[in-house]
Amino acid sequence: MGKVGLVLCGGVAKGAYEAGVLKAIAEHQIYPDAIVGISAGAINGTFAAQLIAAGQFTGQAVESELVYHWRETVNAQNLYHGFGRMDGDELERRNLRTLFNRIGVDPLRRQYRPRIGFDSLFAFEQLIRGDFASLISHHFVRQIMEDYVRLPQVIKRPVKLSLVATDLMGSTSLSDAMELAARYSVYEDYVWSADTTHEEWEANVQPRLTRMIEASSSFPFLFPPTRDAASGAMLFDGGLMDNAPIGRVISMDPDIDTVLVVSGVTVVDRPEHEPDTLYGVLGRVFSMLAGRFVVQNYRKVRKENDKLARLHQLLKRGKNGNVLANTFNETLALAAGYKSLDDLLGRRIVRLIPIFPRPSLPGDVFEGFFHPELRETYIQQGYHDANLALGREAWVTTDLGVADIPEEALIMAREFDHALDA
Repeated sequence: MGKVGLVLCGGVAKGAYEAGVLKAIAEHQIYPDAIVGISAGAINGTFAAQLIAAGQFTGQAVESELVYHWRETVNAQNLYHGFGRMDGDELERRNLRTLFNRIGVDPLRRQYRPRIGFDSLFAFEQLIRGDFASLISHHFVRQIMEDYVRLPQVIKRPVKLSLVATDLMGSTSLSDAMELAARYSVYEDYVWSADTTHEEWEANVQPRLTRMIEASSSFPFLFPPTRDAASGAMLFDGGLMDNAPIGRVISMDPDIDTVLVVSGVTVVDRPEHEPDTLYGVLGRVFSMLAGRFVVQNYRKVRKENDKLARLHQLLKRGKNGNVLANTFNETLALAAGYKSLDDLLGRRIVRLIPIFPRPSLPGDVFEGFFHPELRETYIQQGYHDANLALGREAWVTTDLGVADIPEEALIMAREFDHALDA
């Protein structure tokens, strides 16, 4: 096996599932060389990258550094109150929690202590007009990042991290050649390497990384969008446009030949009851979109694998087995959609290892914030599923056949493949 890529998808409270998966990955002594994180996966991926870079990516370290937070601190109370912080720009301060505070209402603590004065009246007027951008602010996420994400004193293992956000100022354009181009997804790359100084990290990397994590995890209406003054972008949850950019992690390192794809919301079962609240509807829509993105991107890579496998069977070779640079091979490469024969030969078959819950995790994507027992269920299920996928070597490559895979692990892979054709 060459280098390993890791895709951590979004899932809101079901991001706790990924924490359990990461613990199992660490215990199997698998050290991803490149990580792509989206939404909750951006937070999990950052913690994982830091531990890998420090040479501390062990099950025990993941338990104490990441699983602990999902189990003990990532809850509705802390998200809402944000450790008491009230900083942020004008857009971030325009949230429902701030208005409630000015009026004297704390819905989570079920407290109502009305404040008398013009400010509370103005706040009530803003509430009636809907003059707010979100329910809460980024304060909780920002505090966690500032307190726990840092550059290790010594880089033991270099690792790349790419975070994904959605630009609300993006656009779809039509060129003179009648080609459509969509520009909504924003990617930012970070590298933990020996070349990075602590001064550079604190001055440039840490602020940019924190801002991008806030942006990527900004679930609509729950968090406000994040402004990027340099580019003019207004960034939201990365899962809105692409919740599983498998191709992105493949492109980050030419030696990656195995990609772990982790999502707690891939399997979307029929709901037990109709969603009848704002967040019930939002959560359902997000789950449907998130699962669809995983299916689409997984299918795309799988089809590319199949095409490459078949093309390599058709290519003309010399007596020593080398691919011949002749007209037939060049024509075959062009007919298959590649720029040239060299472009075809530069592509590689990538093994995909899907790690996802079956059946789907209980509750909608928000319920885990209110119920710690649900988060614990997500963590334990992620740990179990990852051990199954990794311990049984459920390597999924092409549709040409998979050999020597134990039946239980093969069932998991086949169930995911069936979802592709649904």
